[in-house]
Amino acid sequence: RDAPLERAAGRTAAPGGPMSTELNTVLRRSASGGPARDAARKAVERNVLTLGRRISPKTREKMVAPIAGFCSAAIEITATWPFEYSKTQLQLNRTNPNFSIIEHLKGQGLTIYRGITPMLIGAPLQGVARFSTLEFFNERLKDESGRISVASGLLAGLGAGVLESVFVVAPMETVKTRLIHSNKGFVEGVSWVMKNEGIGGMYKGVGATIAKSASNQGLRFVIFNQYKNFVLENPTTDSLTPLQALAGGCLAGCLGAFGNTPVDTIKSRMQGLEASRYTSVMHCATTMVKEEGFMSLYKGLLPRMGRVLPGQGIIFMSYSMISDALKARIVHE
Repeated sequence: RDAPLERAAGRTAAPGGPMSTELNTVLRRSASGGPARDAARKAVERNVLTLGRRISPKTREKMVAPIAGFCSAAIEITATWPFEYSKTQLQLNRTNPNFSIIEHLKGQGLTIYRGITPMLIGAPLQGVARFSTLEFFNERLKDESGRISVASGLLAGLGAGVLESVFVVAPMETVKTRLIHSNKGFVEGVSWVMKNEGIGGMYKGVGATIAKSASNQGLRFVIFNQYKNFVLENPTTDSLTPLQALAGGCLAGCLGAFGNTPVDTIKSRMQGLEASRYTSVMHCATTMVKEEGFMSLYKGLLPRMGRVLPGQGIIFMSYSMISDALKARIVHE
């Protein structure tokens, strides 16, 4: 009955080492249960904590941003998927002036979640790339008081946007858009793209994706960093409360959406099933304005606002809470 504890001991202490010898002795004496078994459990916990302390504080601190980014992005996309689906459907609609997203959602029901799979895979990885890059640039570009200037925040956001778009967002967004446009499941949709267009099909609209992600993160991080500078007396040592982070994220998401929705709409068109109509980002933009009017560039703005306003609030609040908890648990312990 002590097999699980023995396996845990084997994972947490090197065979023959002093911790291993001490723990094995305790485990052998715990066969009858009672106080000895409690002692064995405490020994396992001691060994796990000792192993954690063997990782240098600097390394543990570097682990915070990717872990917090991964978790916060997964929370955000799960909570806001219906808005993302609605935004993409409106952006892809080119010929039906009477299209109603409400009626469409009623007809589709829960099948709208078919397209969420690539986002559940990619969004957390996007969060890792985004916040790791942000922390990297912020650490190097902050001034002596710990504040991030507008130019430094913009550079950090642009760097994060380019990195995440090339390695994560372009294939993830292409698959998501194709699944929504064709109403296919994840496996069926990916197989269709690979069969008909090859690996290059996963990078349709990559230029527009880079432009969208870079401008997105550039605007959001500039706004959020300036918000932190305004709210916090000392951004180096002080942290935002969850409500402050929520408000700052909502503000960054709202203003950022107004600023780069045209780029997002062009990206969706260049990743949809009719992507072959467009030869470049500029050609797509001019074609849309010529055929559908200037405001066609802002299609899907309301549902996008419905996603990014609470979504960025959720992601910045989650990131702040998770990173603070991780720092308290694994960095400053």
